[in-house]
This record gives sequence, C-alpha cells and structure tokens, in this order.
Amino acid sequence: MCKNLAQKSNLSLNEDSCSGLIYTERHNISHNISHKGKESELTQLVRQSVNSLLVFVFIYASTANANISGVMGPNIKEGDRSLQFRSAVSFADEDGEEDAWAYRLHYQHAFNDTWRGRVFLQYRDRGNFEWDSVRTELLYNFKKTSPNDNWSSALRFDLRTRRGSRSEDFAINWGNQWDLTEGFRARAMLVLGKQLGSSRTSNDLAVQSRASVSRKLENGLRVGVHLLNQHGELGNFASVNEQGVFFGPTISGSFGDVNYELRYLNGVTDASADHNLFFRITTSL
Repeated sequence: MCKNLAQKSNLSLNEDSCSGLIYTERHNISHNISHKGKESELTQLVRQSVNSLLVFVFIYASTANANISGVMGPNIKEGDRSLQFRSAVSFADEDGEEDAWAYRLHYQHAFNDTWRGRVFLQYRDRGNFEWDSVRTELLYNFKKTSPNDNWSSALRFDLRTRRGSRSEDFAINWGNQWDLTEGFRARAMLVLGKQLGSSRTSNDLAVQSRASVSRKLENGLRVGVHLLNQHGELGNFASVNEQGVFFGPTISGSFGDVNYELRYLNGVTDASADHNLFFRITTSL
C-alpha cells in the first residue's frame, strides 16, 4: 500500500513518510468522493473498505518498529538517581526485510516520593544506525498504598521530539499497581498520545493499553507475563486482528544495585511483528 502511494505521488518511500502518505491519500479520497453528490451504497462500501485498509497499514507501520516500551510502575523511591539502558529488536517476518533494533539510555531523578523526572535519548537501527528521538517525562504518584489498600496509581506526562520532519508527540500515561498476596503483583496502564506541530499526520488521540501480572520468587527473581495493545485512534479503532497486540513472558532480578529485565513478546495479530526481544539494565548512582 505504501509503495503504491509513493509511486502515485512520485515520492521516495521511507519509514518516516509512510504514515504521512497514508493520511494524504485518505484525505484525497474523502475530498473527491464528497464532490459526487449522494453516494451509492456500493460507493460507501468501497470507501469504508479503503478506510479500514488504511488504518491497518498505519498501525502495521507503527508496530513494525522494535517494541521498547514496558508496563509503567507508579511508585517512586525517594532519593532515586539512576541510569537505565534498554535494547529491543523486532525480527523481520519476511525474507529481505531488515530486523528493527532500538536502543535507549535514560536518566531519572526523584525529587521526592511523589514526583520524578526522566530524560532519555533513543537510537534505532533498521539497516542504518541513527538517532531517533529525545523525550522528557514527569511522573506524579498521586495515590499510594496503605495497610488497608494495596492499590497505587500515577500519571506520567511525556513530550517527545523526533528526528527529521516527523511530528512531536505528547502523551498522558495512567499507571496502576496492585500488590497482591504471596508475592504477586498486577499492573495496568492506559496511554493517550497526540501528535503536535505542522508535520503531524493526524489530529486524533492514539490509544494504547498495557498490563502485566508477575510473582516474586523466594530466590529474588520476578517472573510474569506482559500484554501490550496498540488500539489505533480514538473513535476509529481497528478490528482486533488489525491492532498491534503483543503477549509474552518476562523475568527480572538484581545484582546489588543493578537491576535487569529480559522479555519475549509474540505478536498475536496480523499487524504485529511475530518475534520481539527486550532487555534493560538499571544502575543506581
């Protein structure tokens, strides 16, 4: 689909321009149809089919990148000063395609047990190693656990500047955690993101949800599963099979002041890369 649009517009195709081409083509289709007066049922059916296909391609283009995100924990350790390195890869599903790698380094600083700031630099490699984005985050832990309440909750505000002509992004993340019995822990979060700037390709909110269930073992290791879902745009969700849905096991632990996590995610829908690996390591300063 992206290749056809590029040829039609006499443009060279790259990862950054795909969503922009889709948005432009979708706008042109709607504009042309609107000038033909009353649409027939067949025209409406064709239009709906094209729109559904475009949503599918847009979501696939976004999920084809390495999935370096996780399920946010809301709690803040007062006095936390730490560095974290992350690496992730989504293996190519077809011969001739490049594996998608992502690398991220961030520093986080807890101002107290309620507010924490974070800044990170991210690189990507899909045949070419290059700078991808810079993001700042502010976490507000407004709900803490108590002896009679095992639920904690936080809001995180993200602002990202990306390489090249891609739009800036702003996102609000709502993260929740439940500390259960026998070492079990559940987390769930909702992400609402919006593109900013003149180069944005959409004015709608993008919606994601993430969840995890894990258990800390007697040897200190924590094992569990993660579920990540990229639903699409608010009010225009794709069908389940056209959404980016990832599910898989995770294991984490520590060596002194160094924490680590390993994760495998399987893409369970047509719009998701089949095999995705993730690694992170965090050290206190």
